Amino acid sequence: MKNTLSNEQKSGILLLLSSKAFERLAFYLIMAILVQYMTDSLELDEDKAGIYYAVFYGVIGFTSLFSGLLGDLRDRTKIVKIGFILLTVMYLVFAFLPNVNIVTVISIILLGLGVGLISPNITVFLGNIYNERENEVIGLSGFIFLTIAVNIGALIAPLLSVFLKDNFGYNSIFLVAFVFALVSLILFLKFKTQYNKLNLIAEEKTNLGSVTTKKLNTLILVSVLFIAVLIRFALNQKGLTFTFAIKDYLDNGVDLNQTLNNIEAYVSISFLLLFSVLVIRMKRLNWGKIFNLIMIGFVFSIIAFVLIASFTSLSQIVDGESLFVQSYIYLIIAETLIAPAIMYSIYRSSPVKYKGLFQGVSFFVMGITNSLLFLGALLYEKNNSLAFSLIAIMLSVGVVLIMALKRSVNQKMITVEENGINVDNKS
Repeated sequence: MKNTLSNEQKSGILLLLSSKAFERLAFYLIMAILVQYMTDSLELDEDKAGIYYAVFYGVIGFTSLFSGLLGDLRDRTKIVKIGFILLTVMYLVFAFLPNVNIVTVISIILLGLGVGLISPNITVFLGNIYNERENEVIGLSGFIFLTIAVNIGALIAPLLSVFLKDNFGYNSIFLVAFVFALVSLILFLKFKTQYNKLNLIAEEKTNLGSVTTKKLNTLILVSVLFIAVLIRFALNQKGLTFTFAIKDYLDNGVDLNQTLNNIEAYVSISFLLLFSVLVIRMKRLNWGKIFNLIMIGFVFSIIAFVLIASFTSLSQIVDGESLFVQSYIYLIIAETLIAPAIMYSIYRSSPVKYKGLFQGVSFFVMGITNSLLFLGALLYEKNNSLAFSLIAIMLSVGVVLIMALKRSVNQKMITVEENGINVDNKS
């Protein structure tokens, strides 16, 4: 199995991740103040501002669903370049946006269109660079670094946004976002030049793999997409029902919740760096090990929700605040292990000709899942402990599914090896 990258591949990955980091910096810089900007500067009422905000994310989700397929069928680099140009121009436009509803709506739609054109296709570029063949599995570390790049933007941008607004006003935020987006575009253009020099199987789209590999990948893709819904619903409760519980169970719940939110990005990036070191040091990465990592993440999340479900009893012998902090850290560890592994698994198992399509599908599915998070809140209103217990049970189902998937994949690989083809080591 190939376990090293050429200097050209490493350079391409660095340029792509740097471009993504600056794109996310610009994005989160704006997201931190967008609703407030619309209510303050554009004098929209909160309901209308909320509708525009929902429209923005709706456009991102809808565009992401189709932009990956568009990248599969056309020139992916042109699609992404158009997205970056749209973002860069629209951030500048927002700095001088007049108080006209129709202009605001159009600007928000174009901004969302730019984000939607970029996101699924960037992921495909990253996976393609590793130039994997058949069931050669080596690209997980790149997806961990992609998650780090995104988290760096989420860490820095909100603090910078508040500083700029308080000292220089809203326009300064959009101008700085414009600069970040411009840097991101320049880095992507440099990446494009580097990428075009690489001889990549995914771009040739002629070596489509054996029939056995296709069937194996289909099983993994369908299973992982379903598992992703379970884990995303559960982990995103960290920002909903988990927050409600902190406020309800602890006298200092509001302050603790704010503290946890403030340190989350730091802790997450630290865990991701440790995770990347672990993966890089693995001599032989295969599907079994990836499924193990996802399973371990599930176990951490189950423990976290069981601890909170048992809060009333456990708080008699353990400090309540430390119980929540420990559970919160377990959830961050779970997300650290699961998010990059799920993202990578979807890329790796999707058909060579339609990598972008299934990235778009995964973005859309996650968006739908996020829209169902309110179900956790409804359960919590009915019965606090029961809500967390049911989430833990749902995650336990995920563990069973992962174990079944691992067993099935192992059996299929053994069958192939018995027929004289070692799909794990084929190059």
